[in-house]
Amino acid sequence: MRWLLRMPVLSVVLSVGAAQDRTDDVLNAAVKAAGGAEVLAKYPAGRVVGKGIMTFGDAETAFTCEQAYHVPGKLRTLVRCEVKGQTWELLQVVDGEKAAQTINGRAVPLTSAGAKELQLALLLNEVAQLTPLTSDRKYTLKPDKQAKGPDAGLVVHTRGHPDLHLVFDRKTGHIVRIAYKATDPDTAKELETETTFSEFKELSGLTRPTRSVVTRDGKKVLDLVVEKFTPLEKLDPKAFKLDE
Repeated sequence: MRWLLRMPVLSVVLSVGAAQDRTDDVLNAAVKAAGGAEVLAKYPAGRVVGKGIMTFGDAETAFTCEQAYHVPGKLRTLVRCEVKGQTWELLQVVDGEKAAQTINGRAVPLTSAGAKELQLALLLNEVAQLTPLTSDRKYTLKPDKQAKGPDAGLVVHTRGHPDLHLVFDRKTGHIVRIAYKATDPDTAKELETETTFSEFKELSGLTRPTRSVVTRDGKKVLDLVVEKFTPLEKLDPKAFKLDE
C-alpha cells in the first residue's frame, strides 16, 4: 500500500489590501477570528475526528481520520480505509524531531522523504494555532505580494521547510488557504500544494473550519470533513508514544 504512505499531509487549522497589509494587523485579525489569544492559549491541544475521500490517480477511496495534537511539537494521526475488501490502518506519530508509523499494527520504517513530510505536518499544525507565529523566532513573516482582491496574505519562512503562503479573508479574518511546494517522494518533482478551508464553526470559544480540500498541481487529492472537535488544555504524553 505504497499510496497510503503518500497520502496528503493532514493538518488541523484553528482558525485583513494586498502587499501593504501589516503583518501584525493580519495576524491580530486572524487570532481574533479564531477566538482570541486567551482562548488559543487555553487550548493548545485537541482531538479531531473526521472522514473524507482520498484520490490517487483515478481512484477514490473513502477514509476516516482521528487526530490528536499538542502544540508545540506533538501530533498523532490515525487513518483507516478499505481497499478491495481489506481494512488498512495507518498510524503516524510525531514527537518533536522523532517520528514513527505503523500499518495494521506493524512498524514500517519511515523514508527520509516521509519523515520530512511528517515534520511539515507538525509545522502546519503549529502555524494553524497562529499564536506561535507571534512568539517563536524560528518563524520569519512578510506580506505576500501575490495576495489581492478580498484576500490578505503572509509568507511564513522556516528553515528546512518550504515557504508557506497563508491567505486570509479580510472580511472575516479567517485563514482560508495555505499553499506551498511539496516534493513528490517518488519523482522528486515539486508540486504546487494548496489546502482550502471552509465551513467555519464555533466550539468552546474557538472558531475553526470543518472542511479542508487539498489539491496538488490543481488536482484534488483529499476532501476532509471534521465531524467532531474536542479542544483540550492538555493531553497525556502517552498519546504520543512512539513504540506503538
